[in-house]
Amino acid sequence: MNWFALALIGHISNGVTFTIDKILLRSAFTRSATYAGIVGTLSSILLIAIPFVDNWPYGYFWLAAIVSGITFIIALWAFFGALGRAEASRIVPIVGSLIPILTLAGSFVFLGERLQDKTFFGFALLILATIILSGGGKGRPSKEAVWLAVTAAFLFAISSVTAKASYDATGFFGPFVVSRIAAATTALFLLLFLDRAAGQEVLSIIRPNRKQTSKHKRPSRTSVILALMGQVLGATGFLFVQWATAKGSASIVNAMQAVQYALLVIVALILKHKAPKLLGENLTRRVLVIKISALLITAIGMYLIV
Repeated sequence: MNWFALALIGHISNGVTFTIDKILLRSAFTRSATYAGIVGTLSSILLIAIPFVDNWPYGYFWLAAIVSGITFIIALWAFFGALGRAEASRIVPIVGSLIPILTLAGSFVFLGERLQDKTFFGFALLILATIILSGGGKGRPSKEAVWLAVTAAFLFAISSVTAKASYDATGFFGPFVVSRIAAATTALFLLLFLDRAAGQEVLSIIRPNRKQTSKHKRPSRTSVILALMGQVLGATGFLFVQWATAKGSASIVNAMQAVQYALLVIVALILKHKAPKLLGENLTRRVLVIKISALLITAIGMYLIV
């Protein structure tokens, strides 16, 4: 399977996860660190893969894989923190457009990556589509929300570039396992020390207590099941995106996240009566025309990068 197919499958899976995230962050979880912690700790399942790794990274590339895992979890924490402080339609365009740009800059400086004119034009179209597809909110986000969004994008880019450097040097599987173990360790540190309230929220899911106060109100069973489904899909999406990154260009693979927002628009159209409440998407006729145009831009951009 080539890098494009892997990236497409990964971003579609992440698009479903992103839709679930938007629903849960509006209705179930109160702490941004809770979701980041859940994502990270689930990575610990890759401990069982250690005996099967035969291409461990070495030297600098071992450190690069560790940095990739650490920055990914902190980036998630910052991203969900930004979402909790402003409309997703204001935060997502910042993060979604900056990640591929910063990744391209990092790949240019540290990995010597150069895009051909046709590919670069497709790359630019995908970023434009991301901004259009994920935009449309009202009001200006706070400076804190913007700062968190920019920080998240910067850290996601670092995670992508360091992962790509390690993959290029030693193959995919070993660096991937190292980065996920680093991510799990970071998530546990986050829940146990940096945000104990989030740790309590996670604990309330694992060990429900009927006497819990409203401060740590346990999410409903439906929310928990939805969260687990989302994380299974998110893990699948992450695996395929990382696999695509190992085979192709990190910046182009990140730019293809326009597919995620395209999927969100389609879901919002299907659930148009519930979309404003669950997803924050108000699909008026004007907005629909604009976003359908963005879908066409996405298609052209993807054609140019293949």
